Amino acid sequence: MELPKGLTYAVLFVFGLVLGSFLNVLIHRLSEERPWSEVLGGRSRCPSCGEKIAWYDNVPLLSFLILRGRCRRCGAPISLRYPLVELAGGLIPVLVYWKFHPFGWPTVLAYTLYGYLLLVLALVDWKTFTVPDELSVGGTLLGLVLSLLRRDLSFLESLSAAAAGFLLVVVLIYLYRKLRGVVPLGLGDAKVLALIGSFGGFWALYCALFAGSLLALLFFLPQILKSRSLQFAVPFVPFLAAGGFLGVFCRDLPIFV
Repeated sequence: MELPKGLTYAVLFVFGLVLGSFLNVLIHRLSEERPWSEVLGGRSRCPSCGEKIAWYDNVPLLSFLILRGRCRRCGAPISLRYPLVELAGGLIPVLVYWKFHPFGWPTVLAYTLYGYLLLVLALVDWKTFTVPDELSVGGTLLGLVLSLLRRDLSFLESLSAAAAGFLLVVVLIYLYRKLRGVVPLGLGDAKVLALIGSFGGFWALYCALFAGSLLALLFFLPQILKSRSLQFAVPFVPFLAAGGFLGVFCRDLPIFV
């Protein structure tokens, strides 16, 4: 029996908030380059005092508001990233269901996981300039498997787009190194593009490259103008992720048809 649509949205939002709390754990521990045994195990602790966080202080969104954004024990401020990631965790499945429920639950599940993977990869890369293979490569394989269950994306397009995204960056790296002696992108970017292609196909790949490059240019334009140089390190995955995720929502807008 199908739930009323409003109740479905509410369940997805609450369930997503809980998953958003888990995404915060992944982001924090992967940014510290901990082994996966520690990433997935152990209680959450305050980054400042190391005190274990009680369950009632770990309720998504509510605990941050009740504690007024500070640790109960030491009073250290809690990063605004935590409630924002939790909120994103709740909104992603709601938005995905709103847009893609006519295609069935496999597509809703696929794009929800896609959003979560991109969110974690973006924030880890922003902090550390690294891309965990477990999420990028593992996510690509997951996207390929889920394409077998979907009605909106064939396995062939998923595989072809993933390969195209990876090979495009590899070719760019080779050409830039050969012609200019610099490396504009890293293999981490190639792996993220492969993930984007496996979940979203060629359209998402195009949006990740086009919109992602435009967003990066706009974001770093003040720094470019100030230094009058393009020779500085840029975490590009957050912009690829934003372009790739937004792209799957705007494919049928009139300006793109």
